[in-house]
Amino acid sequence: MLDKGLPHNLHIFVNSVEFIAKVIGLAKLSPEQVKVVCSMSGENRENNRRKLGKEYSIGQPSAPVKKINFYTSTCFEGCDLYDENGVTFIVSDGSKAQTLLDISTLFTQICGRLRDSKYKGEIVHVFSTTKYSREVTLDEFVAATKKTLQEAVEYADEINKLSDTVREKTLSKIKYINEQYVRIEDSRLIVDRNLANMDIVNFKICRHIYRTYINLTGELQRNGYAIMRHSFSEIIEKIENKSNARLTFKELFDEYHRLKTTQPFFSWDNHTELCAMIESRHPLVKRAYEQLGMAKVQALKYHVGNIRRELVKELPITNEYKIVKMVNDAFAKQTATPKSIAKEKLQRIYDTLGISRTAKASDLAN
Repeated sequence: MLDKGLPHNLHIFVNSVEFIAKVIGLAKLSPEQVKVVCSMSGENRENNRRKLGKEYSIGQPSAPVKKINFYTSTCFEGCDLYDENGVTFIVSDGSKAQTLLDISTLFTQICGRLRDSKYKGEIVHVFSTTKYSREVTLDEFVAATKKTLQEAVEYADEINKLSDTVREKTLSKIKYINEQYVRIEDSRLIVDRNLANMDIVNFKICRHIYRTYINLTGELQRNGYAIMRHSFSEIIEKIENKSNARLTFKELFDEYHRLKTTQPFFSWDNHTELCAMIESRHPLVKRAYEQLGMAKVQALKYHVGNIRRELVKELPITNEYKIVKMVNDAFAKQTATPKSIAKEKLQRIYDTLGISRTAKASDLAN
């Protein structure tokens, strides 16, 4: 942004002054290039000044815009920013829970902060996934929490049914309540349902929404966001996370085409490197894309056998050599093939090459 003199100004929303200070240090940003808006109340003021360093001041939302502008949660709601060339970045660091935002609430609030930007229809969400265990699903956690809450309600009801004298005497002998979501108030047991709801929301945010790219984009789409262009790839994630994941040729080819033909406004990932991963996984993808093109592959219905034959058909060699290469691809080595199937495969080869000949088993012997 700075080296190339691009006209945009970055407005980066991330709820961590420590994170902001680290970015400033790594990018070697000068005080003239940076505006930081964060909490100025009580101890936060001194702590934030210490983290940022003496050279970097804490600004107000209304202060003049700079090339790089950082905002913590103090600006997430009810704060209007004006910058025609401003681009909104939301950063969610999987290792810092306070930066993970619920899509339906704070995330949506942030999206409306830049009022007059030419780019307000596009939000760049930079995130890393959380590292929590995947053994418990969201549905399982919700079910377990509701069960615990119901047990707490039943426990509190039983205690509260006691006479005032017995209940007060009983509770006075308990140093603390070892029961989730229950507290003592005015000699009665109170069940705090809000705590249970908070547990579910926190689990959903930290251990579900931000656990994988697929979960996050799904949550965005459920809340009305259109994922028009994204730098990461569901297909690449499957390749990276599970090398033996089952991926069809169509999935790989379509993703290869997307990476080749899209150029997002901002991307951490090198599309060339991502394409190389797909090429390594299935070398036929590159050959088909470069030699046949998208329309031809679609016309062949992504059928690998048809594509291989079409590629051979395009080679500058005689039909005899093309037949040999197609036969080599079509028949398994050291494996017996029934005569009827052999004739069918050979006939497809003849048809592909436009040879008016009826396939016979004896042709293979020749």
